[in-house]
Amino acid sequence: MVQSTSARKSLRTTLEVPTLRKSYYAQTLDDSKKGKKVAWCSNNIPSEILDAMDITSVFLENYATVIASKRLASGFCAAGETVGFSQDVCGYARMLMGYVLARDKVPEPPYGGLAEPDFLLVNSYSCDSRLGWFAAMSRTLNVPLHVHDAPYQPEGPSHSAADAEYIERELRSLVAFLEEQTGTKFEPDKLRARRAISRQTSDIMYEISQLRKAVPSPMGSADMFTAVWPSMYLAGTSECEEFYNRLLAELKERIDGQIGIVPEEKFRIMWSGIPFWYDMRLINYVEDFGGIVALESFYRTRERRLPPQDDDPIKDMALSSVRQRAFPSTIIASIDDILEAVKEYSIDGVILSYNPSCRMLYVSQTELQKALEDQGIPTLGLECDMADERTYSEGQVKTRLDAFVERLLAKA
Repeated sequence: MVQSTSARKSLRTTLEVPTLRKSYYAQTLDDSKKGKKVAWCSNNIPSEILDAMDITSVFLENYATVIASKRLASGFCAAGETVGFSQDVCGYARMLMGYVLARDKVPEPPYGGLAEPDFLLVNSYSCDSRLGWFAAMSRTLNVPLHVHDAPYQPEGPSHSAADAEYIERELRSLVAFLEEQTGTKFEPDKLRARRAISRQTSDIMYEISQLRKAVPSPMGSADMFTAVWPSMYLAGTSECEEFYNRLLAELKERIDGQIGIVPEEKFRIMWSGIPFWYDMRLINYVEDFGGIVALESFYRTRERRLPPQDDDPIKDMALSSVRQRAFPSTIIASIDDILEAVKEYSIDGVILSYNPSCRMLYVSQTELQKALEDQGIPTLGLECDMADERTYSEGQVKTRLDAFVERLLAKA
């Protein structure tokens, strides 16, 4: 079992996140006690809509990372396995199914547990296994489930009017479901205001992404894996925008002062895939050798947000989603995106996390690793579950990291 969890941070702004997160979970419990409607959500459910309708959103995958970071995941996963979920199933799913179906077998839940849901919301387009475990939770808890769908959109500069229309119908279906569950009428002005804040926040995050190209690195992945949290779970709030404004100002200070993560930066690494939440100090490991994990494959804001596409905020969301995607939609496009980032951010090598319980990422990592090596970019593949620490051997991982560091230093 590992003995450390949290990565060592270099930025003062990042240190605010644990307080924000603790306050967020405390608020959800308080909202539930006061009778406010609570939705358990998968990632990529548009929280701005829920916030505009005064619905408390609880994002389950984030809670799973909290459990893992506190080294409680093995107990939650084991509980999930007792009710029929094998170790091949997503670690997040096993943890949450253990929490829901075998609550008497799990360790004490962080933050006092989750606010009980009135209904569940899951998207169908970024992870197929979510549909199964959300359906199982819906049956067990006897609460309604709404599936939010989106069409597959191939890469290319053009966008399909049919795609935009489909997404708009799905968003309006989501709103209708929420109105039915809450008895609250959707108010477009509230969503429009939150969309405006989200756009401003996204532009700040784009500036942060651009500043991270500086040498020496003003901000590494040890900070970014934490700093991304407000954008995912406080989207569309002034609290979120203010946080990133402070982070942006701090990065500018560091660049002006030539303050890096290490005293003398010798090499820069990208982390591809989901990190191992139970041992985030692994991100700091290369710093003792003059290295820095300077970038992640996720969480990078690639461009400024488009201006409003329509005065109707629902139609605006639909049109924006087909005209500007946050992530590439195919393996080939993802590889091209990573290769471009390697050049832009002066990356010397890439660590790829192979997570056997996440089919969405596992196969693409193999193709990406081959493409990087073909371009002469050193890589290291680490195969461990992102949440279940029973799959992890700290000693073996660090031995392989030592060899990878030697390869990078020899190339420098």
